[in-house]
Amino acid sequence: MMSHFVRLSVPEVQYAMAIATQRDACKGEMRDSRLKKRISGFGVHFAGVVGELCFRKVYGGKINTEILCGGDGHAGDVVLPDGRTVEVKTSLFQGKNVELKFERNEMVSIEYCSLVQVELPDSGNVFPIWSWNEIKSLLVEKDYGYGLRYVFQPMMMEQGKRGR
Repeated sequence: MMSHFVRLSVPEVQYAMAIATQRDACKGEMRDSRLKKRISGFGVHFAGVVGELCFRKVYGGKINTEILCGGDGHAGDVVLPDGRTVEVKTSLFQGKNVELKFERNEMVSIEYCSLVQVELPDSGNVFPIWSWNEIKSLLVEKDYGYGLRYVFQPMMMEQGKRGR
């Protein structure tokens, strides 16, 4: 699986911290108790912004820095120079079989998506951009104990390409 390793500069990490601080202050208490046990609300926001900044270093574009207390309605995270909007998923999982996980309500607005496997505080492996049409038939349903998720495994796509 082709991915690009990216390390952020100190000013980029500071920028990520500033955005994450604002998002965390605006959104308040995290609803998802599974994450609360392992990482703070700030940490979740910080990882997400680090992922978006790593993605931007590879593909260009502009990240959405709006602070919306009610959330962004799952709008895309990055607008590319060609106008495409990409949902950037961040994973803190450091194993080989990293996954993109979607909730049902996210799947109605996605045109393109990508994955960044983040290693805090400053780096990530940025995966390709996939069109929603390209991956939707490859989604599998999984329940990790916190509700049904629709999961795309990039390694499965790579195995499929080798099998052709």
